[in-house]
Amino acid sequence: MPKRKAIIYCEKQYLSANGKTAHGLVRYTTRFDILGVIDSKAPNGDAGEILDGKKRNIPLFSSLEEAYLKTKPEVFIIGAVSEGGNLPEGYDKAVEWALSHSLNVISGLHEFISENTRYSSIAEKNNCEIIDVRKIFRDYKRFYTGEISKVKSIRIASLGTDSAIGKRTTSVLLVNELKRRGRSADMIFTGQTGWMQGWLHGVVLDAMINDFVSGGIEGAIIESWKDQKPEFIIIEGQGSLVHPFFPGGFEIMAAGQIHGFILQDAPGRPHLDGFPSFPMPNPSRVIKIARLLSKRPLLGIGINHEGLTLERINQIKIKMYEKFKVPIEDPITDGVSKIVDKIEKLKV
Repeated sequence: MPKRKAIIYCEKQYLSANGKTAHGLVRYTTRFDILGVIDSKAPNGDAGEILDGKKRNIPLFSSLEEAYLKTKPEVFIIGAVSEGGNLPEGYDKAVEWALSHSLNVISGLHEFISENTRYSSIAEKNNCEIIDVRKIFRDYKRFYTGEISKVKSIRIASLGTDSAIGKRTTSVLLVNELKRRGRSADMIFTGQTGWMQGWLHGVVLDAMINDFVSGGIEGAIIESWKDQKPEFIIIEGQGSLVHPFFPGGFEIMAAGQIHGFILQDAPGRPHLDGFPSFPMPNPSRVIKIARLLSKRPLLGIGINHEGLTLERINQIKIKMYEKFKVPIEDPITDGVSKIVDKIEKLKV
């Protein structure tokens, strides 16, 4: 199936953590052909190069009109998130503009754009559609059954010390590195961006009724096994085990019956995402909790390099390795080959 040509609207947010949906799609997607990112506050240039130094031939545009004229897209993707999951301020006019120009709108927000008559009437008039990704999973109801015991894949959870810290990106890199080595692997997405990236198996956890979260995770893993029989399954993490507003991770470990876990940490981040009064947790604490809950080993640590110099990153890697005796890598700059070496040697 051909990729749909898309532009990402991330006005005023591309250079912040709130632009994580855009970041994920710039780095990887098989569902869309990303033709550009719109943010008038971002510098001119390549969106990938500005994001993490890797050119991806995706230009940054200062206006929606310019992006539309130069790329002729089919799809308009809302690339930013907000506290509370509502449409960010000012984005309503961009959504209306996109729909009035017959662009299909994709949103991963908690606010369902398709249920607002202001937008749905414009979409109907211009013969285009609005897809609220979270809405796809809102009524998904599957209880946990224990059938996961029949799945023979080695299952690894990607956890984090905070939200918006790189768990999904590291998961994608792990799967792609395993495939590069000739191993079969799949990622179980657990958030809306994973669906947008085109992963075939997963659920959007924070769109579901809590009673069905574990069953949703188990069901996605079983579907992956039935469809692909992968040797390795990497389960994308959500939130943090210790974040008061974005808790996440226990259901992934328990329902996924994991064999090991990866931790993503941002040593240069002063406080939890969105909560200045909550300092970042010591990774030792999170690792201890994860080990106690899962009774499984830590296999590696991914470093989010935000706010850190190269010299400081190298110092942190050395100290972390001395303490935890597992591979320590900055997935964006180093790749994940050492962590994958560890994963391949895992005995289950």
